[in-house]
Amino acid sequence: MVRGEDGFMRAERSRTFDQGARDQALADFRGVCTQLKETANVRSVQSLLGEVLDTMHLEEETIRPEILAPIWEKAVGASLASFTELQSVAKHTARVWVNHPAVRYELNRLKPKLIAALNAELGDDCVKTLKIVQ
Repeated sequence: MVRGEDGFMRAERSRTFDQGARDQALADFRGVCTQLKETANVRSVQSLLGEVLDTMHLEEETIRPEILAPIWEKAVGASLASFTELQSVAKHTARVWVNHPAVRYELNRLKPKLIAALNAELGDDCVKTLKIVQ
């Protein structure tokens, strides 16, 4: 609604950018607080939700590699530990790096035993899958 020069309120149909800028400049000059439109501060739910979730730090923490190294060596043995490295345990997945396809084959054969050994050290159901990368 806009108050006309005659003092009556009239519905404002559309305003151009120039008209809005002129009205804002006049309001600033006069020291008058302009009335914001109802949609002036409206944000999408997606942008607001993303901002809120970013501040909550909901990522599952990974176990530090220096803690994992002795646990991995105990689970796999010293001979295989020299060719492999347990890089991370996150979201119930242990990520293991290997440097040779034969070692990868051997770890694939030992997966159930390795998962059980890691769970014995880290806690029940900490590791459900073993991802082997080369």
